[in-house]
Amino acid sequence: MQDVKRFELVVESSAAGRFLNALDSLGLPHRTVIPGIYGQGEQGTRGGDPFSTFDNTFVLVAVPPERADEVVSTLRPLLQTLGGMCLVSDAQWVLR
Repeated sequence: MQDVKRFELVVESSAAGRFLNALDSLGLPHRTVIPGIYGQGEQGTRGGDPFSTFDNTFVLVAVPPERADEVVSTLRPLLQTLGGMCLVSDAQWVLR
């Protein structure tokens, strides 16, 4: 197993491309993206309503621990401008 930092992002779907581009710019193209998630937060309930234009997207990225601060520094300005949530936790990647 390999130690990694697990980044979980929940961002407005209309802004998800900017977060994905930021990850690409860091050379982190491997991720899982789940569009159309719903929940409740600072901006009220998001998603889950077929008539709403406000959907969220979930992004999961495994990052080498030594790059975690670099990723946070890149994502923080986007989070401040566009909103969203970012959780970082320790994880282990099961290698083949």
